[in-house]
Amino acid sequence: MSAQMIVFALASALALVFALLMVVVKTPVKSVLSLVVTFFGLAVLSILLAAPFIAALQVIVYAGAILVLFLFVIMLLNLQKEATEKDARPIHRVLSLVAVLASGGLLAGVTLRAGAPPVPLTAPAAAYAIPAADEIPLLGRLLFSDYLLAFEALSVLLLLAAVGALILSKRRFE
Repeated sequence: MSAQMIVFALASALALVFALLMVVVKTPVKSVLSLVVTFFGLAVLSILLAAPFIAALQVIVYAGAILVLFLFVIMLLNLQKEATEKDARPIHRVLSLVAVLASGGLLAGVTLRAGAPPVPLTAPAAAYAIPAADEIPLLGRLLFSDYLLAFEALSVLLLLAAVGALILSKRRFE
């Protein structure tokens, strides 16, 4: 087993474990911090897949900017720890667990049956090469020309989510 495969296995396990923790943890701040570790694990996976630009975007944009926005909104909302109340409808919890286990079993079954993809005997060296320096400006031009509408729609959506969270949490000062 090569060192690259060991790093890949560790990074993917780290990303999966902390993604699961992000959903399971009850406090919102711990959930966001778990998401940060997940993004760093995904950045390592991107580097292993010869995509250093995507890895840098993952760390700078997602782990840096967007999660800071999430933390800002969480701190602004001043969310307290959730009250532990008696569950009024326990059947929902049981049905959710059954659905999660069925989906996980289906995904595991499909993954195990698929097997490894066929690998050519001689892989070209260009398939594993780091992108050239002139490809990054091309990606930037594509992002701000052909995909400008999607890029701006995403930024407006994030802004509206933050404003909506503020409006929903606003307390009346009477």
